[in-house]
Amino acid sequence: MKDPRISYLRTEILNRHADSLRKIQSIPEGAIEAVIETSPFEITAEERIKFVRHFQSIFAITQGAGSAVLAEHEPWLHERSGDIDFYYWNRLKEYYLDTGALPPHVVSVLDQVSDEILDYSGNPAQTGSWRRRGMVMGHVQSGKTTNYSALIAKAADAGYKIIILLAGLTNSLRAQTQERIDEAFIGKKSIFQAAFDETLTVAEYGDGPKRFPAYGTSRDRDFKKEISDYGVTISALKEPIIFVMKKNKATLENLATWLDSQMQGGQITHPLLLVDDEADNASINTQKDPEKVTAINGAIRSILNRFSRSTYVGYTATPFANIFIDPDTETEMYADDLFPRHFIKALDPPSNYVGAERVFRTGPFKERMVEVIDDYVDLLPLKHKNGHVLAALPESMCEAMRVFFLVVALRHLRGDGNRHCSMMINVSRFNDMQEQVLGLVYSYAERLKSAIRVNAGLGSRGLSDPDMQCLKTTFDANFKETEFGFGDILSEFHEAVRTIETRTVNMRGGALDYSHYKGTGLHVIAIGGLALSRGLTLEGLCVSYILRNTAASDTLMQMARWFGYRAGYEDLCRLYLPKVAADHYAYITEAIEELRAEIKRMRERNETPEQFGLKVRRSETGIAVTAANKMRAAEDRELAADLSGKHVEGFALYDDRELNAEHLQLARRFIAGLGNPLTPELAGDAALTADIAKHLVWSDVPGRKVRDLLEAFSFPARQTVLSRIDGRRSLALDYINDRLTTDLSEWDIVIPLLEDKRLDDSLQARLEICGAKRAIRTRPYPTNSDARIDGLYRPYGQRNRIADPGDATILLTEEERREAADAKKLSRGLRGDRAFCLRRKKPLLLIHMFSIRNNEVHPEWKPGDQHKLLIGEIGVSLSFCFPSTGTPVRARRYHVNPVWVRTMGADVDEARDDDEEAITDDGNN
Repeated sequence: MKDPRISYLRTEILNRHADSLRKIQSIPEGAIEAVIETSPFEITAEERIKFVRHFQSIFAITQGAGSAVLAEHEPWLHERSGDIDFYYWNRLKEYYLDTGALPPHVVSVLDQVSDEILDYSGNPAQTGSWRRRGMVMGHVQSGKTTNYSALIAKAADAGYKIIILLAGLTNSLRAQTQERIDEAFIGKKSIFQAAFDETLTVAEYGDGPKRFPAYGTSRDRDFKKEISDYGVTISALKEPIIFVMKKNKATLENLATWLDSQMQGGQITHPLLLVDDEADNASINTQKDPEKVTAINGAIRSILNRFSRSTYVGYTATPFANIFIDPDTETEMYADDLFPRHFIKALDPPSNYVGAERVFRTGPFKERMVEVIDDYVDLLPLKHKNGHVLAALPESMCEAMRVFFLVVALRHLRGDGNRHCSMMINVSRFNDMQEQVLGLVYSYAERLKSAIRVNAGLGSRGLSDPDMQCLKTTFDANFKETEFGFGDILSEFHEAVRTIETRTVNMRGGALDYSHYKGTGLHVIAIGGLALSRGLTLEGLCVSYILRNTAASDTLMQMARWFGYRAGYEDLCRLYLPKVAADHYAYITEAIEELRAEIKRMRERNETPEQFGLKVRRSETGIAVTAANKMRAAEDRELAADLSGKHVEGFALYDDRELNAEHLQLARRFIAGLGNPLTPELAGDAALTADIAKHLVWSDVPGRKVRDLLEAFSFPARQTVLSRIDGRRSLALDYINDRLTTDLSEWDIVIPLLEDKRLDDSLQARLEICGAKRAIRTRPYPTNSDARIDGLYRPYGQRNRIADPGDATILLTEEERREAADAKKLSRGLRGDRAFCLRRKKPLLLIHMFSIRNNEVHPEWKPGDQHKLLIGEIGVSLSFCFPSTGTPVRARRYHVNPVWVRTMGADVDEARDDDEEAITDDGNN
């Protein structure tokens, strides 16, 4: 909107509600209307509605700050913030706010998050040698470029002298990234030996004399050795220098050679920030031999090793390959790999982001946008060889093209005719096939243009043309709910679609230079493969048609160029793809969201990236999480828990008061749903009678209730059987689910209590468990550090127990107990509780409720540690006694990284020592 009143009103809203926006809060309800009503302008009722809608689209957008896991982090930015002149960041921030390029709330979050990432990076004012390695996990097409542009600006302000940005594999992507860095950071068009400097809008902002960083790459040229001919030396530069480079071995080696000329016999002491965009692509060392490295991986590490102070930050939306890097890989030549050992930051997208969750998993957006197709098989199968002859376009592709023509017209009617509008066709990785598609698509597009040119002005008479009738049918099927009718379309059709172009975008060329069309908008049907699948942004993408077969989740997700921001035309977007691809996307979406949830849980537990025992479950449809050669450090395992005859105890709990309260509430609700406990007179056996008199007991409880309770509990990773592997599932849950209709269909439930002992009245009054008058047990809160490892509370320290001796015998008859005791006496007798579990006819769930006690003052507690479990609180945990099973154990396949393997192995050994949890590894290792 170019109305000058818009700029005034936006500034007024910003000024009135600066505090709310600074605190990452939404502005108050009615604030927009209040500013409009008190403005000095004459505003009609119709304009008022339009203005309110416009500002709501800006100020109603919200965004979270995400979460991070850290290691060896010593905060430094806050202490230095008063001494840093944030010139580059302040001008970028002012540019975003003044032009409305980003909503104010999003700018506020960007400010906070980029501060975090810079703080996690190395302090450029710190002398000596240091290196930091991190990763930022965004979403496909969600604004990662904006995030690292802010990071680069702030890093330059803080003192980073050399900044290297690795921008994908293709020339088109590198050029697009260079252009965006020009606009956000450099402040002028990067053109070597230009007759004059053409400054860009961001340079108009900022206080004091204008400043510009140096640049070693330009819009039309990657790095070349000849830069040294310009007499550039790092030490002589007053401002930082930035290189925007393609991931190409020769180009990176050229830079390394130039850096050698700056080293003067030793490492470069100026601090380096290396930002790796699409860090999971090409940067990973895919050599099977750990002593060797791939060319680009080696080149990146070689550059890093030329600096005594460096920070590497990888940005990706699909970090599967990155987390499979072995953090222990060390070679004399390359020092270390690119494992994000110091931080992993997961970004939250703004509320207006159209991402995988909305497209493939929930809500009306999915129903409207996704079109599943199946008419391509004979003409263009997913698996085809180079040289395959394409006789004609599938009708679904023609339909998608008609939709695109209609979208262009609808956007024209909405006043967006001068904005970019794109359609993507990604159906083959072969350039020759893409050229065949181009020819057929161009032919059909010209046919539609001709029909529109001749017939659109004829009104209903023009519908006698078959192509016009097809367009009308397509409109009725897709856009009848919009504010315009087909008659409105006809009046503007020719003017709207005459500018549509058809192009290929691939490794042979055909870049999309949107900058040449800023005044008119580029309306394009882009046909390609790899170049459309990684990093490249298709501006105003409305229609996507994809027929690709891939075995890797990250590759498939990166093809999803349709994710992003679609303000003003969300309702017009369409996606055409096969059912197999739609199913895979739904699976990948779940896997990635589980990954994000795991990062949040890790932060709550104060775990580090090296403790990131991440397990990404392979899809049951056969799709892998990433290409096999990127998982050289991963292990492909078939994991299952054989729990037959085992007593699995929740011996480790989170040292977290709020989570414990949630668990206690879960247990209370579960107990309330069981009804009245058993009474002793119904037992019929002396041992059973004693157990029922002593404890709270229920019998014949459906197994699904037990399964649901376990699924709701959160056990830490050290509980290898009980902890969640993929955000929802655990080995114990898999075991129970496989037997819900057989061995584990009905359960006994017991709350073990003390007999003839009472606690103080205040604690007893808080118990209120089914009206019990007996006392719950007590468990120590140990003062020795062994019992509080990694933020966990283990009542018995290194002993993997939560139950009392004899708990495994509860609800066994006298005869069953004698048989179990005899079995333990044999020379090769059963150890621990196994003999008793194997005598059970039904599984047993023990709900351990206990008072947390300690007579000593906790030596490590500090002010602010109120989240810890407090003395006198009631704690709760679970343990399970499993009988023998007639159902074979079914293993499931997981990809696990080396960190998880080590953690798993340690816990397995502990578990086997106590004979509680035996893990079977039935897989292909």
